[in-house]
Amino acid sequence: MLSDTSHPAALYHLRKVTRISALIIILLVVVGFFLPTDYRVERRIVINAPSHVVYDDMFKAEYLSKWMFIQGGQVDVFDGALKEGDLVGLSYSETPDVGELILIKLSDRLIRFDVRPKLKNNLVHNEIVLQPNGNSTFVKWTIKGNLSAGLLGPYLAFFANDIAGENFEISLRNLKEQIEDQK
Repeated sequence: MLSDTSHPAALYHLRKVTRISALIIILLVVVGFFLPTDYRVERRIVINAPSHVVYDDMFKAEYLSKWMFIQGGQVDVFDGALKEGDLVGLSYSETPDVGELILIKLSDRLIRFDVRPKLKNNLVHNEIVLQPNGNSTFVKWTIKGNLSAGLLGPYLAFFANDIAGENFEISLRNLKEQIEDQK
C-alpha cells in the first residue's frame, strides 16, 4: 500500500513521462512534414550469361512469374512474352486486391516498367539496365516512387531501401538462378 507521501511523487513521475511522450510524438510529426515522400531503391547483380539471354527470358510467360518476387502475391499467368505497352495483372493470396505491371520500354540494354502493387497505390517506376561484360551481364534494377501514406509516408519512404530492397534482392537472385540453371 502506498503512503500518502509517495502518491504525489508517483503522479509527478507519471506527468513527467506523459509530457516527454507527448513532446516526442509532436517532434516526430513535425519532422515528418519536412521529410520527402519520394524514394529510390537500387540493387545490382551479375548473371553468368550473355545479356541477350537475360533480355530474351526476363519477360517470357514461363519465366516472369518465377523470378519476380511479390510479397504475398504473384504475377498472373499469361502466354508468350510481354511487349512494350503490355499489361499483366498481379494477384495476392491473402486479399482480393489486384495490381498491375505495365511494360513501358523494352530494349536489349534498358527495360522500363511501372508497377501498381494494388490498384489504390501509387505507381512504382522500375528501370532495369543490362550491361554486357563478356559472357556475363551486370544487371542494375532501380525503382522510384512516391509514398502518400499520410503521416507515415515520409518515414516509410525514408526506410524504403530496407523495406523494399529485400524483395528486389530475392527477385534478382531468382532471375540469376533461373538464367544460369538453363545454361
